[in-house]
Amino acid sequence: MQGWSITGESDSDQGRILRRVLFAIVAGGLAHTLVCWIAAQLDFFRGGGNAFAQLFTLIWSGHLLLIMITLLGFNRLFRDPSMTLPVLWWSTLVLLVSAWYVDEVRLCVMLLFFAILQMGIFRCRTRELVLLAVVCVGVYLGIILALHHWYPEALDITGELIQWATFLLMTLAVIILADEISAIRLKLSERNRQLGDIVDRIQNLAVRDELTGLYNRRYAMERLGKIREMADRGAFGVVAAYADLDHFKQINDQHGHALGDQVLRDFARLTGNLLSGRDFCARYGGEEFLLVLVKSDLAQAEALLEQLRDNLSQAHFPEAPGLRVTVSIGVTAYRPGEALDTWLARADDALYQAKGMGRDRVVRAEG
Repeated sequence: MQGWSITGESDSDQGRILRRVLFAIVAGGLAHTLVCWIAAQLDFFRGGGNAFAQLFTLIWSGHLLLIMITLLGFNRLFRDPSMTLPVLWWSTLVLLVSAWYVDEVRLCVMLLFFAILQMGIFRCRTRELVLLAVVCVGVYLGIILALHHWYPEALDITGELIQWATFLLMTLAVIILADEISAIRLKLSERNRQLGDIVDRIQNLAVRDELTGLYNRRYAMERLGKIREMADRGAFGVVAAYADLDHFKQINDQHGHALGDQVLRDFARLTGNLLSGRDFCARYGGEEFLLVLVKSDLAQAEALLEQLRDNLSQAHFPEAPGLRVTVSIGVTAYRPGEALDTWLARADDALYQAKGMGRDRVVRAEG
């Protein structure tokens, strides 16, 4: 069965919620109705068949209302769309109301409360179940005392109190069990969260360079291949560029690898500040980077890369105040239908031209 929202759109989560509500209301409601009907047949239902019919007409009207709220999607207006607490409280209320009318087998009716608690053990906090249990036990005792006051001939007060004490102890045992289950559930939830964090980290490490946070070479080539396929269908133009930090080995030798790492991170940060969400930069190896600019032409790409080159040359490093870092960049546009290696080789040739011309510049290879 599939649930539907107020707008009529199907939703698998809503479908699961609807199935849970239907099971809880229909299965629980039928069990409750059957027990009370048997009591009525044994003449243990105060007021007889008429009172039974009137009471359960009202009870099933409430059941149907809860089902309709879920069926129409209005449950999504609740903090908890599964409506676990409303269903638990409503089921407990009708149980207590029927307990007022049932004589002799009142405990049989009240034992259905443990089925109600079971519905909430895995979805409610312990304190919510404790409050429900306290109210149920207290009202049950109140019903016994009120009946003893108004209809003393209708019940054996001693027997009823013994049954109530038994119900109290059983309820206490179920609540203790629910608390244990809740503690286990919280531990599992925390471990699942930690496992999710580990999985996310592993997935991130599989596609990201750990030092700079940029894509790694393997993932960059996979993504570039998909972009190339889309470009071949005429979806957009795309430009690739190789960037190589000038004299990076000297930076490591003269200032240490810690500063060299900071230079790499700063280059990644400056690049990220300039690229749009559809573009990307990858650490291709060492101090070499691959930049891919989607929906861009050579003129636009060259202007952006010139801005990147200028921003990097003006970057300051407190650990080395006199250090000026420059970058050489070769850029070219993709030609529809050409091989990926051919395209990137042209960008690589442009990079070597930039180095040969004195570095610290952007050189384009006409696409």
